[in-house]
Amino acid sequence: MEGIHQTSTTAAAAAAASEPPSKRPRGAGDGGGAGSAAAVKGKEEEDRLGNLPDCLLEDILAHLTSRQAVQTGLLSRRWRNLWRGVRAVDIDVRELRVEGPNGPYFDRDRIEDLADAILSPGPLPGAARELDALRLHLHEDALAANFQRWIRRALRRRPASIDITYVVRTCISWPPPVTLTPPAAASRIKTLRLYGLRPTIAFGALEFPALEDLHIEKCAYPHGSIALPTLKRFALISPINGSFIREQHLTAPRLTSLRLVLPYNRVHGGVRVLADAPLVSLVDASISIFDTDPVDQRNRRPNQIQVDFFVSVSNLIGRLTSASNLDLSGFPAMALLDTKSQEMSMFPHLTSLLLDECDIGNKYHVLNSILQNAQNLEQLKLHNCKFVGKSRRKMGKPKSKEKTSRCSSSTSPSFVCNSLKSVEIKYPRDDVPSHDFLYEFQKETPANQWRKRSIDNEETALVELQRKWNKGDAKYEA
Repeated sequence: MEGIHQTSTTAAAAAAASEPPSKRPRGAGDGGGAGSAAAVKGKEEEDRLGNLPDCLLEDILAHLTSRQAVQTGLLSRRWRNLWRGVRAVDIDVRELRVEGPNGPYFDRDRIEDLADAILSPGPLPGAARELDALRLHLHEDALAANFQRWIRRALRRRPASIDITYVVRTCISWPPPVTLTPPAAASRIKTLRLYGLRPTIAFGALEFPALEDLHIEKCAYPHGSIALPTLKRFALISPINGSFIREQHLTAPRLTSLRLVLPYNRVHGGVRVLADAPLVSLVDASISIFDTDPVDQRNRRPNQIQVDFFVSVSNLIGRLTSASNLDLSGFPAMALLDTKSQEMSMFPHLTSLLLDECDIGNKYHVLNSILQNAQNLEQLKLHNCKFVGKSRRKMGKPKSKEKTSRCSSSTSPSFVCNSLKSVEIKYPRDDVPSHDFLYEFQKETPANQWRKRSIDNEETALVELQRKWNKGDAKYEA
């Protein structure tokens, strides 16, 4: 506690130095009268915050970091022990980074003193209140002791939300292990966010019976299955694909929001996310894939390892057909289409679609397939997409007699007969295929049905197209 007291004293002294000098009320010491009344009134106003009940003050302190909450104990006797009842623990080692003769460094002793004081067991077993939130922002250079001890102590208070961020010294440092045990201590956890760690516990219903929000970012872990019937929001961001899992099976029947950022390369491929069943409750989905190979691979055909990864992503999209909002980034054509039918999966509920740096196919065949199979699509955004080839029908060949949808067109983008209300196209100013695409679009759509708005800068151009409905149309909007 010596480090905490020293920190608190310094903060209080700085606060006192910044306050203007107090003035003696006029008439003070005259035995009463207006001056005495003013002094009493001033004292009442000064104590107005302190007169609030403990529960409200503890809620206020819960919005501060734990170090700041402890420092409030120097304000007055009223505040001295309020921080002990706060139901949120927020330890951020960045607050204890100090300047030294050789540059800034972390004061490890003060960090350990703070964490041990905040998370030390109470005088009586079970005396500490349950936690609403546990937040730890750790750094490899700041820890001399095993932070797992702090997590174990916090779990005894059965937190409802856990957010642990661990920043390594260099990008090649391997993430440290973290264990969230015993299972009984995790029974109240509804939100779990892990960054830069190596979880050693499985993500199952027995371990996390109440988990609704799971965010895993830049982590490595050996468990290839996430089976959580209560899960509603799931994010998997840049998993470390070393000697650990190559496939991530996902079973979450109540999932409403999915976010994936998946790196891949020619040697190891990428972590393949496999949904064991259609995600029938899904509303919002965002999937970004990106090539981590240091060499420019744009002119090289993908090898079998990459193809297998693209096929897994395509199969995953086929499980997301209940989504209303879909954002896809970095997709080649083969990852957007079903491997058997070479068509986009049916998305009957899709109203908003963003394609960012995606390949929409030769003669726009991928985009056409999307528009044919998303008949309720209202908003389409194409950002820096790849357009290959020009939409022309070969001479001397008859038209195909195969049945197509009412919006189908084998030679040009199908924007006319669907429910699109807006189209946003963003592209580099010198991108000739994008200009060709805009020409094809304007050729296919009557000019009196769309309002066009262009925004240009030195590098990119943005074209916004808004549908104008006719008064006789059922979709007319005033």
